[in-house]
Amino acid sequence: MTVNDPFQQRMQMLNESSELKVLRSANSEVPLVGQQIQQYIVYTDFHYDQRMAKTNSIFVYTPWMNTDSQGRPRTDFQNQLLFDYDGWQKQIHIAVLETLGAASKLAFFDYQNHGLAKLSLQALIKLAQRLEVKTIDASLSSFDGGDDGQRVIKLFEECGFVANNQDLTKGIATFVCKLG
Repeated sequence: MTVNDPFQQRMQMLNESSELKVLRSANSEVPLVGQQIQQYIVYTDFHYDQRMAKTNSIFVYTPWMNTDSQGRPRTDFQNQLLFDYDGWQKQIHIAVLETLGAASKLAFFDYQNHGLAKLSLQALIKLAQRLEVKTIDASLSSFDGGDDGQRVIKLFEECGFVANNQDLTKGIATFVCKLG
């Protein structure tokens, strides 16, 4: 790896940060388009600090298709999972699960369908288990209805969630993952 390697630069920045913590990473050769990305860093701004209620995120970064003509990163992360932690009730609510893609005006490359959201959900479940969380829940927004709704439902089910109250014509579904 060279000093100018975006993956190594990002990893170094995260390791030096007191605000962010690396949860998982892989630095393998990037596969062909349409396959799971194998070069990524999953990190969070969550700190167990005795606060029983707070909002935090899990981020997924990949250097794949993320550099400009000078080799600088275009974005700090391509996936964000925003969640509310309730330590009193031992619950987590997923507020937002967003991956940069063609539908986003900010996106320069479609990062959807490469496994980034799945990486963030898996990391959240592991974090929740360490925190002895009993349930994680989420809702499908009306923005994600139709074909996108089916993809979201499949993603959550692959990660151990049960989909309830489905009405994809309205883009509505709720998800629950029981951990304890």
